[in-house]
Amino acid sequence: MATDTIQSAMTADEFVERAESASPDVTVELIEGELQERPMTTRGPRHSEAIARTAYILTTWLESSAERNGTIVAGEARCRISTDPDTIIGIDVAYFRGPQFINLADDAKFYDGPPVLAVEVLSPSDIHEVINQRIKQLLAAGVAQVWVADPEFMTITVHRPDSEPAMFASRQEIDGEPDLPGFRASVASLFTRARRAT
Repeated sequence: MATDTIQSAMTADEFVERAESASPDVTVELIEGELQERPMTTRGPRHSEAIARTAYILTTWLESSAERNGTIVAGEARCRISTDPDTIIGIDVAYFRGPQFINLADDAKFYDGPPVLAVEVLSPSDIHEVINQRIKQLLAAGVAQVWVADPEFMTITVHRPDSEPAMFASRQEIDGEPDLPGFRASVASLFTRARRAT
């Protein structure tokens, strides 16, 4: 008689141990308890600058008010967005709200819980279907806003769980209301520094 083989879901601790020994050329994530590996995303100058500038502008907003309690992280920040089974992914730029994300234990291996904002910066090697799946994962996990930043066209597409996606072009401004109160920035500033005529 044939029997079904049930494979148990990988835990967060097992994933971290595996991820830390993975090749630097591979992106390793845990999706609903299943280990997934894919080639590392190509990070060109525009991609890198967009991550740095977006993180900087968000940090400036966060630190401009003592009432805001949270942290801005960047660079494939490892985050467990859901549990039972665990899903742990890397996010280009994220805003986590609450003291639990600031006062992490020294041995913390990831941010535990979904961010308020997740920013995914497109790179030439990204696949459309993979990005769409990532947006769905983040929104389903409780992320209030997902921004997809396209450095080539200098656009930001904002995804929310309760509305249609909205695209903002380089000459427009983007705000984070109501989840990022008081945040407003020109879209172009998230991609490049204003150049002065010489």
